[in-house]
Amino acid sequence: MKEKALSAFIFLFVCFVGFEYARMYYREKQQRERITESFKASEQELTYYKTQNGQLAAKNQTLQLQYNEMKQIFPKVLGEIRNLDIKPKHVTEYSETVVKQEKEIVTQLRDSVICDTIHARVFNYKDDFYTVKGIAVGDSQKVQIQSLDSLIQVVYKGERVHPWLWFFSRRKLEQVITSKNPSSTILYNRTIQIVKK
Repeated sequence: MKEKALSAFIFLFVCFVGFEYARMYYREKQQRERITESFKASEQELTYYKTQNGQLAAKNQTLQLQYNEMKQIFPKVLGEIRNLDIKPKHVTEYSETVVKQEKEIVTQLRDSVICDTIHARVFNYKDDFYTVKGIAVGDSQKVQIQSLDSLIQVVYKGERVHPWLWFFSRRKLEQVITSKNPSSTILYNRTIQIVKK
């Protein structure tokens, strides 16, 4: 009777240790895959494509890092977050996008008189995204430019990590960014999702 109880206890102990070892191995494997995918995503360049309504959109993968990893790899990001008076440990996602705007504006110069004696040339231009006003007096010019733009950012689960595993493979987090202003080009984007341990 005692031998059966002892052998049952040993069997349960071995099963428990085996289960814990398998669980630790699985967690470590997931962490290794997450870090590998994040480093691949950090080296990836933006992919551009046209949306259904003809706008240019940029797409890239989202990095998934833990707080300590982000602190070591991207210390400037933590400085930006602290600059916003936010505690970095409370942040769940960080996104940084660089946009370049380029537009050639052609408009008519009109003669004008300021204070009844000073001759000047003025111009105005306005469309859905830009308002430009200018005045030229002698050798000096004064230009006021106002620009409006809307960035749309969508983070979603995209392609599978291992497509040959069908639905057993998890999906990569990807981000798509588009600008409403047709003169804008997205040059750079980095999105970091902070995952819990």
